Amino acid sequence: MDHTPQSLVAADLADRWIDAILGEQPDLLLHADSDEPLSPEDMARNLAQFRATLIEELAEQPIVSFEFDDQDEGGSDQ
Repeated sequence: MDHTPQSLVAADLADRWIDAILGEQPDLLLHADSDEPLSPEDMARNLAQFRATLIEELAEQPIVSFEFDDQDEGGSDQ
């Protein structure tokens, strides 16, 4: 994985999505497509591959970063 700003943002976003999925519906990421149970090693391998693919795809998308001034963050000049 390269360490460009775009890929680092993509990795952070991927990690947040994976965390959200694991928190709500872990079966979506941790079970096989077949009825055979996966070993912990297989689960880890599949999750790592999913993460790598997600980062690769997200890094190709336009990711907008927002910068806020003091007023946007709830600050007041009054």
